[in-house]
Amino acid sequence: MGQILSRREGAVLTLELSNPGKANALDFAMLAALDEQIARIGEDDTIRAVVLRGTAGGVFSSGADIREWSTLDPQAFATQWIGEGNAVFRRFERLRCPTVAVIEGLCFGGGLELALCCDLRLAGTGARLRFPEVAIGAIPGWEGGDRLQRIAGRGRALEAVLLSREIDPPAALQWGIVNAVCAPQEVEARLEEWTARLCRISPRAAALAKALIVDDDKDPHAAYPAAALAVRSSPDAELGIRAFFAKTAAVF
Repeated sequence: MGQILSRREGAVLTLELSNPGKANALDFAMLAALDEQIARIGEDDTIRAVVLRGTAGGVFSSGADIREWSTLDPQAFATQWIGEGNAVFRRFERLRCPTVAVIEGLCFGGGLELALCCDLRLAGTGARLRFPEVAIGAIPGWEGGDRLQRIAGRGRALEAVLLSREIDPPAALQWGIVNAVCAPQEVEARLEEWTARLCRISPRAAALAKALIVDDDKDPHAAYPAAALAVRSSPDAELGIRAFFAKTAAVF
């Protein structure tokens, strides 16, 4: 049974996928643990950024644990594994604070689907990304193909899914799947740079700006004025405006 290890450093919460012996394959216990962390983040405004990673310097996740879902009957598979799993993934994707996935090794199937739920992705040069599902009569059921399509376009998403193409770090960067690629020894420094910057921005503005990008069901004619009203009415806006005219950095 896998677990999600968590540690807090200042305003940054790090979640580490851990399923030893199974290359961090995702199982029911890990989905439940992720949902618990989502609730924790929702109740703690002092968490300003979330980092999701696998084994440090190694595998991110080999995907969904086939031994877990292969024993389910088709109806249970569809409703519990896929339906409930997608609900957790969507909640994670829509967290109020920015999220960063750190991918240093193998990131396949459901693991890649989870990484695509993050706002930013940092890859090491040893990262390996792939959707292998159709080769075993399955699909990327946690909406990974659709998320990849929004990032990289339909043609590339279909190539990745139907050909089970392994996407190396240069291609992932070119496609926009990852935001940066670093040598192994540079990953931690780049991650620290990103999280430090994310912790300096306005949390209220970040949450609203993120929601406008992530929420595909919004009515833009209503959503943007509502978000503008909310952020302009917040203390962060007043603080930021004062800092701008004083030519100082705002401290939120």
